[in-house]
Amino acid sequence: MKKRDTFSTKIGIIAASAGSAIGLGNIWKFPYMAGINGGSAFIFIYIIAIVLMGYPLIYTEFAMGRRAKSNAVDTFGIIGGRKIWNFAGFLAVLTVFLIATFYMMITGWVIYYFYNSLTGQLYNIAQGADSITYYKDIFAHLSTSFALPLIFSIIGIYITALINSMGIKEGIEKYSKIMMPLLVVIFIVLIGYSMTLPGFNDSMAFLFKPNFSSISPAVIIGAIGQAFFSLSLGMGALITYGSYISKTENIRTIAWQVTVADTIIALFSGLLIFPAVFTYDLAPSAGPSLIFISLPQVFLKMPGGRLFSTLFFLLVIVAAITSLVSILEIIITYVIEKTKWSRKFSTWAVVFAVTVGGAINIAGEGPWSYLQLAGRSIFGWLDYLTNNITIPLVAVLTAILSGWVWGIASLNEELEVGGTPSTSSDRYFNLLLKWVIPPVIIILMIALLLGIQA
Repeated sequence: MKKRDTFSTKIGIIAASAGSAIGLGNIWKFPYMAGINGGSAFIFIYIIAIVLMGYPLIYTEFAMGRRAKSNAVDTFGIIGGRKIWNFAGFLAVLTVFLIATFYMMITGWVIYYFYNSLTGQLYNIAQGADSITYYKDIFAHLSTSFALPLIFSIIGIYITALINSMGIKEGIEKYSKIMMPLLVVIFIVLIGYSMTLPGFNDSMAFLFKPNFSSISPAVIIGAIGQAFFSLSLGMGALITYGSYISKTENIRTIAWQVTVADTIIALFSGLLIFPAVFTYDLAPSAGPSLIFISLPQVFLKMPGGRLFSTLFFLLVIVAAITSLVSILEIIITYVIEKTKWSRKFSTWAVVFAVTVGGAINIAGEGPWSYLQLAGRSIFGWLDYLTNNITIPLVAVLTAILSGWVWGIASLNEELEVGGTPSTSSDRYFNLLLKWVIPPVIIILMIALLLGIQA
C-alpha cells in the first residue's frame, strides 16, 4: 500500500490550514456582514464565537482526522465506531461540493475584476457619466452573462487544480507557504495606504468602539454563522488536513495559531475596506455588492486608485484560491481512497464535476435566471442550504460525536500526542465542546430556518 502523504513542516500545516480558513469568507463576506450588523457589536460577538466555539471545533476536527488517517467520510465512521456515522461525512463532502460550484463562480468574478483593473478597463468611464450606474451595469453584465464568467471561473478552478494535483508536500504545502505570506504583505501595503485616508479614524470607531446597544438576536446569529463560515468548520476541510498531520505536531497549538490568523485577517479586511468607505461617503451596510459595485467607485476617486484596486483584487484571488484548494482536497482525498485512482486523475475528475456544477450556477444567474423558487436562484438556494442547514448540522454532529461518542478522554489522548498533558483551560474548552456548542448550534439552525438572521 502506498504510504500516505503528510505535511512536512509545522509552518506548512499552519499556512495550508489558515489558507483554508482565510478566504472569501474573510475578505468578501466579513466586511459586509460587519457593515450591515453595526460594526463593533458584530465584531465583539464574532470574536467570542471564534474563541469559545471555533477553537474547540478546530482542534477536534484536526484530532479526528489525525486519529483516523482517512478521508472525511470514513473518519466519522472510524471515530464513531459505526458506519452509520459516515452519513455525517457524506454530508460534509456533499456540502463542500455544492460550495465549490458557487465558490468557483465568485472566484471567477474576482479574477474578471482583477484583469479589468490591471488593464484599466474597469476605470474607462466616460467624462460626466454616473459612476454608480456604470459599476452596477458592469456587475450586472458579468453576473447575468454565461460565457464571460464561465471563462474566468475556469481559469480560477484550473489554477487551483494544478496545485491540488501535485499532492500535499509539493502542491498544497509548497504553494500555501508562498501564497499566505504574499497575502499578508499585500494586506499590510493596502492597510498602510488606508491609514492615510481621512476616514480611517471613523472606521476604527465603527469597528472597535464598543456599542453594546446594537447587539440583537440577528447580530448574534449573524456573528456566530460568520465565525463558522470563516473558519471552514462543518465541511470536513480541517478533518482532511488533520489526516495529513504527523503525530509529532501539537494540534492545540496549531489550532490556536489558525484561529488567531483567521481573526487577524478578518479584522485586516475591515481596516482595509472601511477607511475608504467612510472617506468617500459610502454606506457601510452596502451588502454583498460592496467589493464589486461600491469599492470600484472608491478606487475611481482615490489617488493611486488603480494600483490599489489591482492589488486589492489580487489579494482576494489569493485568498479565494487558498480556500478553494482545501475545498477541492476534501473531495479529492475521498475519491482517491474510494477509487484508487491516481491523484492527478482524481483531481481532474473532481474539477470536471465542479466545473459542470459551476456552469449550472452561472447559468442560474444569467440565461436561466427565470428558474427561481421562492425568490431564490440556484446559487441562492445552494448558499442558503449550505450556510443554514448542512454546515451547522455537520458541526453539531462533529461536536456530539467527539464529546459524547468518541469521548473527551479519547479526544484528549489524541491531542496529547505530540503535545502536552491537558490543563484546566483545556478541560474548560472540552466542556464547551460537550455541553455548550451542540445546543448553541441547534438554536442557531432553528433561528436561521425561521428567518431570524441578519
